[in-house]
Amino acid sequence: MLEPSARFPSTILRQRFERARGLPVDVQVRECVDYLQNPEVLIQEFVDAYTAVESCCDPDDHCFSLRKAIDAAAAERAALLDRAFGKGTISVFDTVPYEFQCIARDVSSVSGTVGGTLQRVDGLDYVGRIVDEEALAILGVVQAGAESSPYALFLRLITCLSEIASDAQLRAADERIFKGGLGAEPKLDLHLLLGESERDASTGTLRQLTHDLAEVFYAGVSEEWQFPDVLRNIVCLVPSPPGSDEKLLVEWCV
Repeated sequence: MLEPSARFPSTILRQRFERARGLPVDVQVRECVDYLQNPEVLIQEFVDAYTAVESCCDPDDHCFSLRKAIDAAAAERAALLDRAFGKGTISVFDTVPYEFQCIARDVSSVSGTVGGTLQRVDGLDYVGRIVDEEALAILGVVQAGAESSPYALFLRLITCLSEIASDAQLRAADERIFKGGLGAEPKLDLHLLLGESERDASTGTLRQLTHDLAEVFYAGVSEEWQFPDVLRNIVCLVPSPPGSDEKLLVEWCV
């Protein structure tokens, strides 16, 4: 597990994600609808989280180290990634197909302390680099374990974005993970990799609402002067059917 050593504040956005993933699907639907009706609340929680992490440590304090993941949910996500990615580059079918390389798994966007003891926090399931002339990085999360809903997955993804998008964190990630590949003006794609079909009507509704929420989030955060211009796309992926030349399909992209 890659994680920085600096302490971080417990933000409302992270608390919201940690609470949401344990809620029944119908409650998650209501909470997602509340956000859609009041998108400024989500945007403010995101910006507050970003500025809190940005200001909590001196840039020299951000340093990534490696630690193995041992919990069952991490093992389940790793197995799904093994099936979806295989080895080498990962091909994605989109309007313009593209490929990316997974360069690290189980990456914590922050570390925290409780009672003076370093605590593991849920972060990114993988980071990657799009095979292109430009410096295009990927932050990805996978549908597995307690986070079976796209909504909880999306909240975890933007929580991690708020914690890794500061200049200090991106420079630390560039040094330790991307080996200088991000360049002077990094751009990030966010990936939600779904591994389950819609089990019932409520789950299908939440899947669509999460897409709608991603749209309003993208539009809102793009207008926030406090957040740097690093976000390129938010992409929802699903595994390709057997026999396909591509490993993943784009379900939606905003």
